[in-house]
This record gives sequence, structure tokens and C-alpha cells, in this order.
Amino acid sequence: MQKNFIFISPNFPKTYYQFPLAWKQLGGRSLAISDANYNSLSDVQKSAFDDYYQVSSLENYDEVYRAVAWFAHRYGKIDWLESNNEYWLFQDAKLRQDFNITTGDKADDVVHYKLKSEMKAYYHKANVPTARYHIVSTLEAGKEFISKVGYPVVVKPNNGVGSSATWKIRNDSELEDFYKIQLPHEYIMEEYVPGYILSFDGIVDENNKIVYRTCHVFPNPVMEIVNGKTDCIFWNEIEIPKDLNQMGERLIHAFNLRSRFFHTEYFRMTEDKEGLGKKGDLIGLEVNMRPPGGY
Repeated sequence: MQKNFIFISPNFPKTYYQFPLAWKQLGGRSLAISDANYNSLSDVQKSAFDDYYQVSSLENYDEVYRAVAWFAHRYGKIDWLESNNEYWLFQDAKLRQDFNITTGDKADDVVHYKLKSEMKAYYHKANVPTARYHIVSTLEAGKEFISKVGYPVVVKPNNGVGSSATWKIRNDSELEDFYKIQLPHEYIMEEYVPGYILSFDGIVDENNKIVYRTCHVFPNPVMEIVNGKTDCIFWNEIEIPKDLNQMGERLIHAFNLRSRFFHTEYFRMTEDKEGLGKKGDLIGLEVNMRPPGGY
């Protein structure tokens, strides 16, 4: 019997049709849900799935739920459901929970790698140092935190991806301006880490064994690229640095991750910082349990 795989948003990012296509080539049944009109899809995208359900908005959970239910009614038990997209990870997890799809993470699992504050405990468990932080509350609490770590500090959404809606605060004046903003979500404040980013990326199987790994280097701070609208530069390292490889392995095992892509980020410090580390040390930044890169 064919196994049923539902892929959410096979048309965006534009390369993601290759996931359902690969499943189909392996002999499975590929089913797709998106808000794009079927006729707007390219021929190669259309060839990637056996059936397609269009919703008016992927943001509408009830609509997406009905789409999954329709596929389940027509084809039987759903074996896998994925988007491999950071934005939809919570929704993917809820759909798995509601339809008893046992091959992926549920909502209680996802929260540990979606909230930046939750990630800290797993870095600690893996013996990976991280920047000190606190959850943004009052100006007084912010000043107390900064009295311990010093300026600059970085503030960003606790639940978010990339460096959008992220600020680097350098002094009391900028701090006071920040607290005048009506924040739409919970924010986290972290001490600034002087350094450049390395990522430890790969795929882990159903037994928490890493079956593929690689490393990327980002020489320019991503936050400054986003806020300054400058070009992004990165490259793949042929040989993964030994300390990064060891830390990356420990972190993936700490999360007990199964059957997923992973993208984990670290700072390589470019100068000493008291209370944090020395030049050349690795400092854990954050994790994204999906393929690296973004649109």
C-alpha cells in the first residue's frame, strides 16, 4: 500500500516542490496543500504531487484542517505531513496531533526549538555556552540586566526567525527609545557577542543519528545585513571545524531530534568578553529545525 505524504506549500520556497517529488519517485503518494492557484504552478511543480488542494489562506487553520481531512477521507491514513518551513512548524505539529500522524514532532516538541528562551536549556544540556539573556519586561529590569552584561545588547522576538524586527541597543538613550515601542510579541534581550556566525547543518534519522552534516560561514552579522539592506555573503566549508562538529553533535543529541533537517548557529568570537568567553571560542546562538536558508 502506498504511504501518504502531505506537503504544505510546495510552491514556496520555489525549490520545495522537490520534497514531494522525491517522495513520489520513491513510490509514495504525494499530496499538496497551498494557497496558490493550481494553474499558476509550473509544470515541474505540478508533476511533484498526485493531488492538490487549494485553500484561500494557509493562515486559516480550519481550512487547512479540512484539506487534510479531505485527503484522509479519499486516500486513507496520512503517514507524513511536513512543510520544512520555519513559519509553519507550529501548524504542522498541530495538524499531526489532530490527525494522529506519529512520524513528526507535536506542538510540545516544537516549542523547545521555536522559542529562543527555550533553546537555552538544550544548549546548556549539551555543554554549549550561550549569551546571557532575559525576557523583556520593564525598563528597570532591562537596565538591571545591562548592568551585568554591558552594552551593546540585542533585542529580538522570542518566537521568530532570521533577524527581522531585531535591534542592537548601544546606550541608555536607545534603550529608552526601545521601551517606548508597543511590542506585538514577547521579546528576548541578549548580551552582544562579538564574532561571526558558523552554522552546523544536516539531517538526522529516526534514531537521532546524524546521516548528513555540513557547515556554512557567515562573515557579516545577519542582523546588520537585514537592517542595513546589504548583500548577504556565506560559503560552505569543505571540512567542518572539530569543535563545531563536536558541539553540533551534542546539541542535536540533547534535543533528541528525529527524522528532521536541522540548522544550528554559533558565534566564533573575534575578541575576549568577560563573563562569556575568549577570542576563538564558540558560543551557541539559536536553532532552526528545518533546512538552512530562507526567502
